[in-house]
Amino acid sequence: MSYLNTIGAYWNSRSEGFSRQILEELEHGYDRWSSRLSGLLLGIPGKRVLDIGCGPGFFTVLLCALGFEVTAVDYSEDMLAQAESIVRQRGLTACFLKGDAGMLPFEAESFDAVVSRNLTWNLEEPDKAYREWLRILKPGGCIINCDGNHYNHYYMEEYRLERQQKDFSDGHNPEYMKNVDVAVIDEIARELPLSRELRPKWDIGFLLDAGAVHVEADVTRHCFQDDSGIDHSIIKNFILKAVKSNTP
Repeated sequence: MSYLNTIGAYWNSRSEGFSRQILEELEHGYDRWSSRLSGLLLGIPGKRVLDIGCGPGFFTVLLCALGFEVTAVDYSEDMLAQAESIVRQRGLTACFLKGDAGMLPFEAESFDAVVSRNLTWNLEEPDKAYREWLRILKPGGCIINCDGNHYNHYYMEEYRLERQQKDFSDGHNPEYMKNVDVAVIDEIARELPLSRELRPKWDIGFLLDAGAVHVEADVTRHCFQDDSGIDHSIIKNFILKAVKSNTP
């Protein structure tokens, strides 16, 4: 059974609230993220970048403002509409296209970089997506993937313990949710492959096996103490960079 259309419909329902969240993040985190992206993309072969799973256009805005030629792809039509509106309001230009992250309508070696944020965790075939992204990259190009271990509590004890902490937040702030039933995506996430994997360890191993010549990652950890007084340190989020070989 494929969850693709159900996942797309869920993110359609999240599009209005999520776009409000992205606008606030652009207001408060613009300089930090712009600087980070600029550094990560330094030295790529050219200016053509694919923003895959663009959502309401957070990375699209930053990349356009940095002077990149951006193609933004998402499976949710409503997310694409929000992204296009936000980009246009800022006087920027990008190409917007509905598409599946694992089956893209681009020729091999079409892009200098592929960037993604909070997408791979909700893919049914992340291995297929990574191979597709490597296929469309030019030699020397890179993948930048910002993601996290969002649903590992279904399968890993430390992540389950984290959710028992008094200060735990799943990020589903009511002001952004617009009465969306998150149980839909929660139940799907239980069945998705990356909910069972510790990341970015899985991503690094897969990308190296798939032919990347250099992979590095920065991780953000959450440290806490459980009810028995035992200390824990878990990986919450990460930024990963994988470089495609310059040679065939």
